[in-house]
Amino acid sequence: MQLSPQPARAAELDALDLPADLRAFLEQHNGGLGNVGNHPLDLWTAKQIAQEAESQDVALAIPGLLLFGSDGGAEGYGYLRTLPKNRYGRISLVAAGAHEFEGLADTFEGFCKALREGR
Repeated sequence: MQLSPQPARAAELDALDLPADLRAFLEQHNGGLGNVGNHPLDLWTAKQIAQEAESQDVALAIPGLLLFGSDGGAEGYGYLRTLPKNRYGRISLVAAGAHEFEGLADTFEGFCKALREGR
């Protein structure tokens, strides 16, 4: 996994309603690209997160869903704040609703670990 050596700009982060651990990651690495385990992962920059929030149909249709990356294809990675647990996970970018969100972990670090483990 190749992480951006540049941090996200504070103004870009302030414009987003991010969970604290995802914000902390972006404060260190403004995105990244590569594989985590067998999963391709495109972690978006803060600017991309803001753009995708306004353009992805699934993000617009599911209240509380914040997409922060994808597999480079039809699967998005996100944070669904309306869930009581396992808020980090994946969802098809053509999903019909929140019921299709597959929660993987309670933290961003746990999410990355789940991908490494092949979940």
